[in-house]
Amino acid sequence: MNYILGDLIERNISFQVLISLLIVLVAISGIDLIFLFLNELSDLTESYTLNAIFIYCLKSFPYRIFDLTSYICLIGLIIGMGSLIDKGELIGAQILGKSLTSIAIAAFRPVLLIMIIGLFSSQFFIPSLSQSAEETRSQLQERISYDQGYWNKNDENISFFLSTPERDHILDLTVYELDKDKKISKIIFAKEAFFKEGVWEATNGQIIGLSDNISSNASQVSLPKLSIDFNQMLSPKYLSLTNLYTQSKETFSKYRKNQLSLEFWRKVLQPLVTFSLVLLAMSFLFGPMREQKTGQRILIAIGVAFTVDLSQKLLGSISVVSEIPTIVSVLLPAILLIFLSLMLLKRA
Repeated sequence: MNYILGDLIERNISFQVLISLLIVLVAISGIDLIFLFLNELSDLTESYTLNAIFIYCLKSFPYRIFDLTSYICLIGLIIGMGSLIDKGELIGAQILGKSLTSIAIAAFRPVLLIMIIGLFSSQFFIPSLSQSAEETRSQLQERISYDQGYWNKNDENISFFLSTPERDHILDLTVYELDKDKKISKIIFAKEAFFKEGVWEATNGQIIGLSDNISSNASQVSLPKLSIDFNQMLSPKYLSLTNLYTQSKETFSKYRKNQLSLEFWRKVLQPLVTFSLVLLAMSFLFGPMREQKTGQRILIAIGVAFTVDLSQKLLGSISVVSEIPTIVSVLLPAILLIFLSLMLLKRA
């Protein structure tokens, strides 16, 4: 147990850093949530109500926090460790025989916990919540046009739907049934459809038979031939890590492949980016800037972190439309930051 959590001194350091991380998490997430809510108020309409805005903010909240994880860990670590330095507790720990390495490991344990939670969430929770938030918001704001919907084709039909708030729920569905000669024999319109027991069922549907020129309405229409692969059409931010990896290998479009690959590496390597910023924080605390005030260290660290984030986004956009591997666009800024931090630590 001591090997995992450390001894009493290391546990105290980890606890203090964890408290700082939680305080920073609440502060940053609260401010971000308030600004997001206020920003959405400008789009308030009869359909996009205050209740809908609040639900959108809550559903999009996990993805936004995951995106800010690196900043939260950086600021939380500087505040937590800075507080221990100001109280003289780190000096006491060094007097009791603790090396800078063991202190750094103790401080990194709560950061590692947050990174593991972030990876777990990006696999199981964040993609579906993001999809529900963005698709429902666009639908309520009536910003989705028919050239922005989703097309799907298989051997038996061609389908189109305008939006998909959930993986088992699609809106404004049109299905073109094909005959043996691959000609359209029937068209089915429906306001919405639900996936139940392995079959799509449309509600309030209209069926138009082109071969017999017969049109009919039905409150419920079963669509056993309709098969939709959401992973091939949805935005990369709506996909889990496993789906991103699988689709990046299977898709034929190079642009789509690069988009999926970039999102995959961005999420998978988020812990490495966070680690590079943690190492930067350690270099500020124990390196040449150790005499600086906590506020000054935070401002400089945020400036460096912002530069790294901007570099990653810029390189990511370039890699999607060029021959630069997407993994390089994520790795390069983090590796440079790690190298810079190690150089500063050597001067400690």
